[in-house]
Amino acid sequence: MKSIQHTMALGGRSGLFELVAHSKNGIIVASLEDGKRLSISGTHPVHALHDIAMYTEEGEKPLREIYEAMGEALKGEPSISHKSSGHEIEKVFGQFVPDYDADKVYQSDMKKFINWYNLLVKYGFFLAEDNEADQAGVPNQTEAKPETQQGTEGAVGTIKLPTDSENESTEDKG
Repeated sequence: MKSIQHTMALGGRSGLFELVAHSKNGIIVASLEDGKRLSISGTHPVHALHDIAMYTEEGEKPLREIYEAMGEALKGEPSISHKSSGHEIEKVFGQFVPDYDADKVYQSDMKKFINWYNLLVKYGFFLAEDNEADQAGVPNQTEAKPETQQGTEGAVGTIKLPTDSENESTEDKG
């Protein structure tokens, strides 16, 4: 499973978003659906999936751990629709979080959980990653390239800025 470290849900907006940068008054995010960027105010409700946990009888269980187990069990395939009946949603949710605290976890939480899982599947978070190069000690060649969403225009990328020593060496040549 790819990391959900920078994956977010925004209050009042459907879909999931990726953190792009911090701005003076908030953050800039890009939709995982179409790659469009949005500037989000610091007062707008933002929920990082990495920081969310489900209440269980023994405490809290991070969403990341539940999604990893669910993705492994379902082999990266989508689950039932979040629009299914409440009974079906509770049944499926109970399979992956059997010890959830029924007093604190509501059906709306379960629907969101299943919807987010299906969106993560749709956006390729559960595709098999090539870990052989990492295990052999060879750096992953995709790390040097800008990260982009497949099939999106204006996708978010990472740009390497020159260090001070590189700037000095280019100034001496000129």
